[in-house]
Amino acid sequence: MEFLKDIFIDKLGLEIHHLEKFISLTKIKTLKKKEFLIQEGTVCEFIGFVVSGKLRSYVQNDSVEFNNDFYLQNSLVTAYTSYLTQNPTNCNIEALADTEIICITYEKFNALIEEDVHFLKLAKYISDVFFIKKCKRETSFLKNSATERFELLCKAYPGIEQEISQYHIASYLGIKPESLSRIKLLTYINK
Repeated sequence: MEFLKDIFIDKLGLEIHHLEKFISLTKIKTLKKKEFLIQEGTVCEFIGFVVSGKLRSYVQNDSVEFNNDFYLQNSLVTAYTSYLTQNPTNCNIEALADTEIICITYEKFNALIEEDVHFLKLAKYISDVFFIKKCKRETSFLKNSATERFELLCKAYPGIEQEISQYHIASYLGIKPESLSRIKLLTYINK
C-alpha cells in the first residue's frame, strides 16, 4: 500500500491520518482471471486502486470488443463516467489475471468529502488522472500513427507488451494483431 501513501502524502500533501481514515472505509476486492469488476448496464459504485494484477476496460459492439483502457498495479480503476453520473456504464472491466483491488464506495467517499474537505484533493487527483488519460488517448488517435500510438502506450505503461496479450494491445491501438507484429518488428529493428 506504499503507492497509496505516495499519493496521499507526497502528491497531495495530506497527512497520515487522512490515509488511515480512507483505508478504514475501503474493502479489498479480489478477482480471478476473466472475472468482471463491472459489466455494461450496471452502475459503478466504487473507485479502486489496483494492488496487484491487471485488468482491461472494453466496450462491445455486436460481438466485437474494443479495448479502451488497461489498469495495472498501482493504478486507479473505475468506470468513471458511470461513477460520477450514477448512471449505467457502457463498458466492461475484466481481470486479465488474478487481481486485488482496494475499493471505496461512492457513498463512503462522498461522506468522507463532506466530513473533511481535504479529501477534495483526492477527488481532484482522481478526476485529473482520468481526464488526462482520456485526452491523451483521444489526441493520439487524431494525431499519431499506429506506430506512434504503440510507442506512447509503451511509455505510459512500461513493460506492457510483456504484461498484456498482443491481441488486447492491438485492439486498444485500433489495429489488427498482425499490424502490431509488424510495428513491434520494425521498432525492434530500428533500435
